[in-house]
Amino acid sequence: MKKPSNPFIISGYLGPSYFCDRKEETKSIRSAVENGRNLTLLSLRRMGKTGLIKHSFQQLKSKKINLIYVDLLHTTDLSTMVKEFAKATVNQLSLGVMKISLQKITTLFSGLYPTFTIDPLSGSPSVEFDIHKVKQGAKTLEEIFTLLEKHTAHVIVAFDEFQIITSYPEKNVEAILRSHIQHLNNVSFIYSGSQKHIISSMFGDAKRPFYQSTQFLSLEPIHTKEYHAFISSHFKNAGIEIAKGDVDFLLDWTHHHTFYVQYFCNRLFDLKVTDPNTTVFHVIDKIFQENEAVFTSYRTLLTSQQSHLLTSVAKEGWVHQPTSKDFLSKYRLTSSAIQRTLPALIQKEFLTREERGYRVYDVFLGRWLAEKF
Repeated sequence: MKKPSNPFIISGYLGPSYFCDRKEETKSIRSAVENGRNLTLLSLRRMGKTGLIKHSFQQLKSKKINLIYVDLLHTTDLSTMVKEFAKATVNQLSLGVMKISLQKITTLFSGLYPTFTIDPLSGSPSVEFDIHKVKQGAKTLEEIFTLLEKHTAHVIVAFDEFQIITSYPEKNVEAILRSHIQHLNNVSFIYSGSQKHIISSMFGDAKRPFYQSTQFLSLEPIHTKEYHAFISSHFKNAGIEIAKGDVDFLLDWTHHHTFYVQYFCNRLFDLKVTDPNTTVFHVIDKIFQENEAVFTSYRTLLTSQQSHLLTSVAKEGWVHQPTSKDFLSKYRLTSSAIQRTLPALIQKEFLTREERGYRVYDVFLGRWLAEKF
């Protein structure tokens, strides 16, 4: 694998050298799948779920286990979900794409029309699918599970952003999936989701098909000690000096939220390569300048009360109790206004609620609001 010019990866997975900590979480995932337990992985968006799944897969490569990763984020219905599932199954199973003819794949999945492609960047073969008829989605799904069941080795299927299936126009997708999954003997599943209330309901509501069918794993921010060592070592290895106070500052400024930490470090590393005198404040200025138009447009999507509450939370950083007298008085809010606007901001994912309290979901947006208003 080619060494990246910048060690702070903001998308994808490039190996353990560029992956910070998560030793206990990786151990939990390995323990679950190696022992035949399904697992549900919960966290905020951009906290590193996908990277953790791929890192865990990397650790399992030495085992006789077949790994299938299915990204459901951009699927819109059962048909598109089935196409992604079929594509991942053929491309990632040890069937070997080059060894399977189009006719053979058509036989395996009667409702899909396959075409082989070559990735222009990697040169790796791949297969794409079109579904003939929408009604054939359920049948093709059954054929995929039949193929997995017949596979001799242990298979792990990771469905990323699994909560998306609840938004499909077909209302029985959970039941259809569960009816197949519960009968598989050699296949383990990882269900990853970023909308906690939906995922919690899917697996915690006794009336839902997936009720109590998995082990839960909640992904929290990486501890300061581990992240500090990771960041400092990559700067040191590149011959770039970075003060301990700067690392402490950027971790606090980003709330230890994985994507924002990685992005901040990526920009700081890039700027210091060309100008060693770059400070963390240069990075903040760049981020604000580049995103100001987008952040300004966000505010137009909100009512005046919603915008005021969002800005008030941003200025506080964390708000444990939004209806407290001190918070209401400081920002000239009313309890009734909070009750109306808070749920809307959470639903629109402008605010998130964590153990420490409420904060602006997009860290950079929150910091921008706190500084500008």
